[in-house]
Amino acid sequence: MNKNLLFAAGGVLCIPLLSSCDKLLDALLLCGEACTNIETCGDSVSPPSMDLGIGDFDLGVEAPSVVDCAANCSSENRVTLGYSDCQIECISSETCDSVNECWDVTSPTYSSYCVVDTAPVEAAATEDGSEPDVAAGTTTGSSAADSIIDNPAVEESVAESGTDIFFGSSPPNLEGKWTAVGTIDESRNARPVGSPIDTEVCFFNQTTTSDGSPQLSYCEKGNPAISTAPLIGDGSGWTMFLEFAGQGSIIFSGEVMDGSTTMDPVDALVTYYHGLDIWEHSDTRWETAGSCECPL
Repeated sequence: MNKNLLFAAGGVLCIPLLSSCDKLLDALLLCGEACTNIETCGDSVSPPSMDLGIGDFDLGVEAPSVVDCAANCSSENRVTLGYSDCQIECISSETCDSVNECWDVTSPTYSSYCVVDTAPVEAAATEDGSEPDVAAGTTTGSSAADSIIDNPAVEESVAESGTDIFFGSSPPNLEGKWTAVGTIDESRNARPVGSPIDTEVCFFNQTTTSDGSPQLSYCEKGNPAISTAPLIGDGSGWTMFLEFAGQGSIIFSGEVMDGSTTMDPVDALVTYYHGLDIWEHSDTRWETAGSCECPL
């Protein structure tokens, strides 16, 4: 698709939607080459999805598919959608077989256009100041958790949000059904502050893998799928990682005493992987909620 067709499409859309004309023209000037490249590459290019299975994220973008790139790029949420300035340059410059790497913060292609300056995640302090006991060959206590916290997007969101990550290979037992309720208190290019968090999660089959990494199975209200999550921690402190391949992760982190039916607060940190500085944090209250059966 050439630039003239992009301009023509913008003109057509302006007829029924006059209020969007200025925004679309801005998009065409800013993103013409990027959108042309996306259209030319066709099905080989997959712009990011914001759906991590935690509810709908209405970005308010409604436009015919021919101008989706222009509409999204001109949106106030363009960084959220993966169209930061450096990503636009990347999309415009790369060939079809590497455009998708413009939305992968772990790729060399992304870092060649966008600054990646993050620091490794550090363990939260233990109650007695001792070093947590971690499985051999791991940093956090779990090889699966290691790979998640090594993601630059996670490194940044953990540091910026102040979320405590409890290292260790001896986390407390979390099996059972829990309700989690709260509101987003801090956000970067994601859902707005004040958005509600209200869900139920069922945890079961908490075990340790052959390399010493603890994990547990879970399902969440409204989602019939059963998945497995790495779980780390030591003593009363625990951190769990729900990862959605290529899209993002949810980190829950808190403390629980033996026999307790309540955890408050529990950090809930959602990190999107298609760009840096796209995350949301909540302080949530967790309470036990009866028997655990999936699907919820």
